[in-house]
Amino acid sequence: MSKSVIGNKKSLKNILLNKNVIFTITFTLVVLIFFHVCSILPIPGVSVPEGGISTSDFTSMLNLLAGGGLSKMSLFSIGVGPYITAQIIIQLLSSDLIPPLSKMAKSGERGKKKLEIITRIVCLPFCVAQAYAVIALLLQSGNGEITIFGKKTLADLSAGEITGLIAIFTAGTYLAIFLGDMITKRGVGNGVTLLILSGIVASIFSNFTVAFKTIISQVNSNDAKNIVLMVLSIAMYVIVFLVLLIFVIFINDSLRKIPIQQTGQGLITDIEKLPYLPIKLNAAGVIPVIFASSLMTIPVTIAQFLSNDNEGKWFINEYLPVEKPLGLSLYFIFIILFSFFYSYIQINPENLAENFEKSGKFIPGVKTGKDTEKHIAKVLNRVNWIGAPFLAVVASLPYIISMVTQIPSGLALGGTGIIIIVTGTMELWNSIKSNSTTSGYNANRAKIESRLQKSGVAQVEKTDEDKSYRMW
Repeated sequence: MSKSVIGNKKSLKNILLNKNVIFTITFTLVVLIFFHVCSILPIPGVSVPEGGISTSDFTSMLNLLAGGGLSKMSLFSIGVGPYITAQIIIQLLSSDLIPPLSKMAKSGERGKKKLEIITRIVCLPFCVAQAYAVIALLLQSGNGEITIFGKKTLADLSAGEITGLIAIFTAGTYLAIFLGDMITKRGVGNGVTLLILSGIVASIFSNFTVAFKTIISQVNSNDAKNIVLMVLSIAMYVIVFLVLLIFVIFINDSLRKIPIQQTGQGLITDIEKLPYLPIKLNAAGVIPVIFASSLMTIPVTIAQFLSNDNEGKWFINEYLPVEKPLGLSLYFIFIILFSFFYSYIQINPENLAENFEKSGKFIPGVKTGKDTEKHIAKVLNRVNWIGAPFLAVVASLPYIISMVTQIPSGLALGGTGIIIIVTGTMELWNSIKSNSTTSGYNANRAKIESRLQKSGVAQVEKTDEDKSYRMW
C-alpha cells in the first residue's frame, strides 16, 4: 500500500474524529444546498419551460458562472460573474498600474480588506449591465416560451418592471458573494469556487442523460448492428470522459520541487531528506478558466445595448461567440495570459525570496536575494509554459469538437466544467485536511497549556509552603 493511500486514510480518520472539521463541512453543505435550492426556483412573475431554459453556446458561460441559476431564471441568474469581472479589473490595476491600489495590495490584511470593498463597489455597475443583458438575451432567444409578468418581449416590459428585475438579480449577486464569504471564513474551501462547482456537479446527471438520449436518437433501434454501435458509443463516451478526468487529475497533482536548505544547525547533508518548495504544473488552479469565462461574457452584455442594425452587434454575434474561431482563439489566449498572471500573484517570487533571506533559508547553488527571486520566477515560467496551454486545450476541447463534428458543445467531452470539478474538489480536500491539522494542533496546544498552568500553580503552592515552614 502506497504512502499516499495510508496518509489519506489517516487524514480521513482525523477528519471524522474532529468535531470542528465536521461542523465546518456541515456548514458548507448547508450553504451550498441553500444556494442550489434558490438557483432552481424561478423568481415570482417569471415563467420558464418545464425543462428549464436551453442556454446556447453563447450563454453557457453565463450559466456556468451563475451556478446553473440562469437556466431557471432564478435569483442567482447572473451569479458571481460580475464580481469575478470586478476582481479581474482590480487585480490588474493593483499590479503597479495604479500606485494607491498597488500599495493597498502590499500592505497586508488591512490593505486586502480595502481592496475587497473597492471590488464590491466596482461590481455594482457590472451587475446592473449584466442583469439587463440577461433579461434582453433570454426574452430574445426564448421564442415566446419565456414570459416575464405575462410579457414575451423586452419592449412590452415597463421601466419599473425592468428596474425591479435588475434590482432582484443584483441582490442575488451580492447574496451569492455573501454566501461565498461565509463558506471561506466559517466553512472549508474557496466559497466562490464552491458555488460554481455546486452548479456543475448538480448538472452532471442531466448532461449525461441528454448526451445518451442524443446518441440513442441517432441510431435506428430496429437494426441489431446499430444497437451494438449505440452501446459501444455510450461506453466509449463514458470511458473517454473517465480517461480525460484521470488525466486532468494527474496534471493538476503534478509538482516541480525546488529543494530548500537551512543555514546553521538546520543544514541537511542528505539530499533525499531536503525539504522543498512545491510548484504545481497547474500553478494557478481553476481561477484562469473562471476569469477567462467571465471576460468572454462581456461582449454578450455589450451587444444587448446595441440596436439590431448596428454593425458592432453583428460583429459580436458573428465572430466573438466561443464556438466561432475568433472567439475560441481569444478564450484560449485569455486562459494562458491569466494562468501566467495569477500564478505569479499566488506564488510571488519576490516575497518568497525575501522570506527565505529573513528565515535563513536558501536554494542550493543559488544566491539569496535577487538571484533566488529570478530562479523561482524562471522555474514558474517554465512550468506555466506546460500547464497554461494544457489548461487552455482542455477548456477549449468541447468547442473544438463541436466545430469539427457538429456535436453541441454542452455534450462534448472536457471543458471548463471538468477543470473546475477536478481543481475545485482537490482544493476542497486540501482545505479540509488543513483545517483538520490546524484544529488538531490548536486542541493539543490548549491541553498542553492547561497542564502547564495547573503544574505551575501546584509548584507555586509548594514553594509557598516551603517558605512558611522555613520561617517557622
